[in-house]
Amino acid sequence: MIARVRKNKDLFDRSNIGNLEQLIIQRILMHKEQLITQSLINDLLGMLQNSQAAMQTRLSSLEEEFQACSGVTMDKAALSRLADRAQKDYDFYYKKLITLRSSRRLMGSQGDMLKNLVNEDRFEAHAAKIKKSMSKSWTTAGMNSSMDQFFELLESDFSNLLSEGRLAEKMVGAIYRRYNEDTRARHLEPIPLRAGRHVIAVRELRKKARRFRTSPKNLLTEQSILVQRFSNVVVGEARTLHTRVRMDVERWPSEALLPIMQYSMEQKQLLEHQIRRLRDMVRSDRDSRSERERLSNTISDLRRQLELADTMQRQIRKPAPTMIQQKVVNISGAI
Repeated sequence: MIARVRKNKDLFDRSNIGNLEQLIIQRILMHKEQLITQSLINDLLGMLQNSQAAMQTRLSSLEEEFQACSGVTMDKAALSRLADRAQKDYDFYYKKLITLRSSRRLMGSQGDMLKNLVNEDRFEAHAAKIKKSMSKSWTTAGMNSSMDQFFELLESDFSNLLSEGRLAEKMVGAIYRRYNEDTRARHLEPIPLRAGRHVIAVRELRKKARRFRTSPKNLLTEQSILVQRFSNVVVGEARTLHTRVRMDVERWPSEALLPIMQYSMEQKQLLEHQIRRLRDMVRSDRDSRSERERLSNTISDLRRQLELADTMQRQIRKPAPTMIQQKVVNISGAI
């Protein structure tokens, strides 16, 4: 502090504050990058695994078709059996989609309950109540108590959101377990609400508010100006956090079941196309040789796509640049 006030570069270098600041900045950036990267990775991996599973299912079906066309003539009885099996699978996924749509409506009701815990009017009521309480306080202790009360209200709302969110996540988890058991689609995982991170965020903001009220500048500030400053700075930051939480809560109910709904839709569409192709092959008198060639090309192309998806998955799982290139700042000097 003395070095900065006096603009003394040598004293500043000896203090090592510059290195400490860089270390703190790097750690904060690394932590933020980890959070953002992990969230993106989970979303990307989920979509990629869905695509891989759909391609793998289609590859197995095409290989069975290829076997049915391996003779001099097409084995129409085998193709007909494949078509009948595909029809049963199609009916299965069609029924699954109907069930999932009912589950999604149930999720909508759960979502409304979660949204009520963090709606905008609720936050603004908290902010107005605390502003009024601070304006009526004539002592520093009273002002501090009002500030604390604001965060107690927020933390209570977020803790309730966490509790209710966990119940909703358990319900989603049960839907996924039942779906995965029925379809053997082990790769599908529910999208979590992650409400716990918001509780942590509001607690961090509360620590920041404590520093705000113990600041010498604020301790000597006139009450009306301090109330306005608290509303602009601390409540403004809390409002931004609250908006982010509200957006997450509004989005999650519609996205929670999206992976299994998309997978069911993809399977239904693939099976629909497969049934049409198999029925056509049974009715036609096409040469098995040309059919084998067509299937062989399609199978080869699908295998290349699966290899590409595997490569993409390995690339996505690689550590973030900050994690790879992380440097430790050496803070030397006398202590």
